[in-house]
Amino acid sequence: MLIKNKNNLLSLYIHWPYCESKCPYCDFNSHLNENVETEQWIKSYTNQLYEMKEELLRHNVNFDKLNAIFFGGGTPSLMPLKIIDRVLKISLNLFGFANDIEISLEANPSSYEKEKFHDLEKIGINRLSIGVQSLNDVNLKFLGRLHNSLDAQITVEYALKKFNNVSVDLIYAFHGQKLTDWTNELSIFLKNNDLQHISLYQLTIEEGTKFFKNHKKGLLNTIDNEYAADFYQISNEVLKEHKFINYEISNHAKRGFKCKHNLNYWKSENWMGIGPGAYGRLWSSKSNINRIEYQNYKNPKTWLSKNISQSSFEKTNCLDSHISDADTLIMGLRLNEGIETFRLNDKSIIKSDACKKLVEEKMITLKDGVLKVNENYMIKLNSIIDFLINP
Repeated sequence: MLIKNKNNLLSLYIHWPYCESKCPYCDFNSHLNENVETEQWIKSYTNQLYEMKEELLRHNVNFDKLNAIFFGGGTPSLMPLKIIDRVLKISLNLFGFANDIEISLEANPSSYEKEKFHDLEKIGINRLSIGVQSLNDVNLKFLGRLHNSLDAQITVEYALKKFNNVSVDLIYAFHGQKLTDWTNELSIFLKNNDLQHISLYQLTIEEGTKFFKNHKKGLLNTIDNEYAADFYQISNEVLKEHKFINYEISNHAKRGFKCKHNLNYWKSENWMGIGPGAYGRLWSSKSNINRIEYQNYKNPKTWLSKNISQSSFEKTNCLDSHISDADTLIMGLRLNEGIETFRLNDKSIIKSDACKKLVEEKMITLKDGVLKVNENYMIKLNSIIDFLINP
């Protein structure tokens, strides 16, 4: 089968599973911080990197050096610097770096992490993503964060002095939050900080979290969909006023600063995932295989024990064409620019009658082989996708 995708892009995701505390809204694979044996982690990451190089060769994956690396978590700024440094050096040796490679690392607004920014920049990190999450002390406490708004402001200011590419994550649109308060806070924050990228996530109640348990008990309320839509629309307007481009449903960037690693996700390119709970997907050039997914063991101790001698993934799946097409469509429609339909191996995954109806209602457009959700309806993305592809 000829895979028509792709721009031969390849990125690398490295997961660090430890945090100072577990936030009540977080369903990521994160665990309370503990002492680690640095050399054991280096060996395990190294074994997985070498195994991924073998997989690239085995499946004749087309790529031209790494275009992005992303250290995520957890809180990867808590990683020993030696681990980060070794992962970067081994990755350069195995895969090569594009001249304009983006190397991102997630951090929190704490004095301990801020003190490491200089060293992180020195060993090759060139993009910092800071988990500010809220601009309001009351809301920060509600979200279970350990920092306050002053910590956040000081950390962001310091980061902007050290890095040319700084992103901030914020959570908004939750019960009790006033729209005017939020937009005022956001406007002031953007005015005072010359950020290159910002990610805005409406609070969702995820299964397995403390918030989920509280919600089931009736101890936590959520806002209604119409009010959430107001938050979304007005937040986007505020960001436009500050020269941000809304390039993905939750992500905004100044010109030239879209997150390359995440674009590889949304455009269904190739990426490798190493570390506890990380997963990766590669497009195979073998005629009888479509897309391959690699899943890691979630528990950090299990992952470490399985990878310290030789690389071991919990699962390796060959995804059938229907699954990979659905994933490509779902991820691609998150982008403001939409998805090029040539990326789908079977365009019939899109129901023609549903597509026609949505076009007539001006919720989507299909023009010159590009399918996109119109900006005013992006808040309804999940229901639009469901209508397009499900019976």
